Amino acid sequence: MIKNREREAPVFANINLLGKCNVDCYFCLGKDIPELLNIHNHNNVHFSEWKNFEQFLQQCKDANIKNLYITGQNTDALVYKYVGELIDYLQDEHGFDVGIRTNGYLAEKKIDIANKCKRSVGYSIHSLSSDTNYSIMKREDIPDWDNILKNTNNCRVSIVLNRYNVKEMPALLWYLAKFDNIKYIQVRKISTDTRLEELQIDRDIYEKFYKEEILDHVYPLGRIYAMYDFYGATAYDIFGKEVIFWSTVETCIDSFNYFTDGTISNKYFVVEGYQNNYENN
Repeated sequence: MIKNREREAPVFANINLLGKCNVDCYFCLGKDIPELLNIHNHNNVHFSEWKNFEQFLQQCKDANIKNLYITGQNTDALVYKYVGELIDYLQDEHGFDVGIRTNGYLAEKKIDIANKCKRSVGYSIHSLSSDTNYSIMKREDIPDWDNILKNTNNCRVSIVLNRYNVKEMPALLWYLAKFDNIKYIQVRKISTDTRLEELQIDRDIYEKFYKEEILDHVYPLGRIYAMYDFYGATAYDIFGKEVIFWSTVETCIDSFNYFTDGTISNKYFVVEGYQNNYENN
């Protein structure tokens, strides 16, 4: 895995929550360094108690970063007890535009909270099959995506392409294309710093799918058009929807990252940035 270290100026920042998740994705980045991350559970800790948080927000302002995304390093954004209050605080008190990244299992219950966001609500949808979903996330139940997607004001969808869902990809993209309020779809390659051997099969599957289905049209998804470059990743028109194939560490985008134990990193490489700055928080 070659990381692109020729990065543009940071254009967004992440608030990485640490805690217990409501799913168990086998490729979760939190599993790269569980000995450091799993000692924390901040799902019920008010953000006013987070170390270095105001310092992080000031760093974002000093760098002219407007967009903040609430996500989970080893948990989910909507699991966080005070997520609605946090969105209000960041947008109303500090003037940021906030988005969240979530697996969607609490989206129906908290749709009003999600719709507070000025930026997009990012849903991770890896499968519509109970069996496949269990293999990926250790849950057989599927969120009611028809209802959730129709009632989210502004959203995008992230799909981690992997060994379990690769055959489902055309049907999944076709399903998502019918929702007008999905701004775009991001098909992601699994990223890891410490489990390359374990997850190489998934990374190879991504490359094979991208080459054969997208570049060579061996098994065409339909009429595919290259639309534009997005920080080193190409966006395509597939079934009338923008679909970006995202190789994560190979792109040229950059960001700041805050972790709720007080660790701050100014690099898009999440695990590496955390490890390099952990002892200094």
